[in-house]
Amino acid sequence: MKYGFLFGAGAEMGYGLPSGGRFALDIFRHDSSKSKQEFKDMRGAVDTTTNYAYQWLPADFRNKNISSFGRSVFQNIITDTIGNNRTRIIEKINRFDEVARAEEENLNRKKGVNVTGIIEEILDRKVDDIHLGQNIAFIPELAAGNELFNSSYFSALLMLYKKKDVFSAETRKKLGKILLSIIQFQIGALGEALSHKINDSVFSKKDDEIDIFDDIGEIIQLNYSSSGLSGMEYLLDKPEFNGIDDETIILQFAHNILESIYASVLDYKSLIDANWHYLYSPASDWAKFCKICIFLLNVRDYISGAAKDIDFSVRRGYYQMLREALDAEKFEVSAIATTNYNHFIVDLLKKNVVFLNGSTELWYDPYLNRIGEKDELSTQENHILVPLIFTQSGTKPITSIEMSSEYVDTYRAWKESDAIVIVGFGFGQDDEHINGILRTLVDVDDRKLIIVTLSGTSKEIAQKLKVRKKENIQIVIVDRFGATSDEKQWTEVLAEQGHS
Repeated sequence: MKYGFLFGAGAEMGYGLPSGGRFALDIFRHDSSKSKQEFKDMRGAVDTTTNYAYQWLPADFRNKNISSFGRSVFQNIITDTIGNNRTRIIEKINRFDEVARAEEENLNRKKGVNVTGIIEEILDRKVDDIHLGQNIAFIPELAAGNELFNSSYFSALLMLYKKKDVFSAETRKKLGKILLSIIQFQIGALGEALSHKINDSVFSKKDDEIDIFDDIGEIIQLNYSSSGLSGMEYLLDKPEFNGIDDETIILQFAHNILESIYASVLDYKSLIDANWHYLYSPASDWAKFCKICIFLLNVRDYISGAAKDIDFSVRRGYYQMLREALDAEKFEVSAIATTNYNHFIVDLLKKNVVFLNGSTELWYDPYLNRIGEKDELSTQENHILVPLIFTQSGTKPITSIEMSSEYVDTYRAWKESDAIVIVGFGFGQDDEHINGILRTLVDVDDRKLIIVTLSGTSKEIAQKLKVRKKENIQIVIVDRFGATSDEKQWTEVLAEQGHS
């Protein structure tokens, strides 16, 4: 049996790496001084006598100021997060108790504390018996968010804040800021949903032949600066919680809940979308060119640093499992691809891997629209390069001959496979450049997809992937250790199918 493989972000969760919004928060917390110096070094190495320097870069570029993204971009991120993920924000905050219990388990595991016990001792009542829904509610237009006040843990935290003699003034102030940030975030999402409804059509009835109605634009706009910005700024300051006293534990508990909410919905890709094109206009947009270059360098520095801290003798994940199956010759491999950026997948699998979204070891030359390792892109002119990361946000890198060839070769290899095994891939809207390949394999080439996942159904995957032949999708449900309900490793399931 010959399998093709595609690994997504979920395949690396077992290695302790953050993903999604938590990944974004960590990037913005990451010190950019090293990346600024790396950019300066590249700038200093450019040969000023060449056409590259004369035509592509601004005059006196070596002496121009450089800067990186500051907090001014946070409002744009919040604007896009609320605009794109408003429904998810409302649903996440309405499930406040679910988030709180998960964070309580994490704190108990790390510090051996009982958060619920602390709350119940201070308030002298059971947490499950605390609900403020009768006392606090949004206006009818925002009623979809009222589950927040019906939740036991948010109600309990509000009651703790209300008791002025329990915590110090400073702790109470910080707790209030966290709770207010959650409420503001919920109001922001609810308000965005309401404004969309109104702006889509302010009329319940209208005459379509009266064309002046078509010229009525958006009349309601949200004040994003007070709809979630304060919560993000608080999280980016990354406060430390070193004690195990009641005050510190409750404050850390509230902080962790806030971070979990933001991490599950934060949309940072729009920052790349809005700035990627400045890579092609350094002469006219030098400041913005610097910012996107330094940001990409900083992302690479963060990802590479996180990977260096992994102890692979302790952390065992999907890559080692696949390597063991290949060593045992349980099946053949046609092509392995990943949407992740870490290069350690190559070291662990000892196989060629195609990085469909770029990687920490791939670089991009905007001037020549070329992709390769840094040595491959070296020229006597010494161009300013950036790490090839987030390629789904920049269309030009995908049109480079190097990336185009990788995509075509991978598709052809998968087409010659008996099935394509997909691990930890989400089939999201930003993944259409890959979804399209998979869709062709399923519907046109009649190939089978085997989805290794923690949850889901073939119907759900078919809907996400927008394929007709649902029968070509097989789901293998595993736990976080990669084992099925009958305690078989996912690679054993593949091997058994190969021999059936």
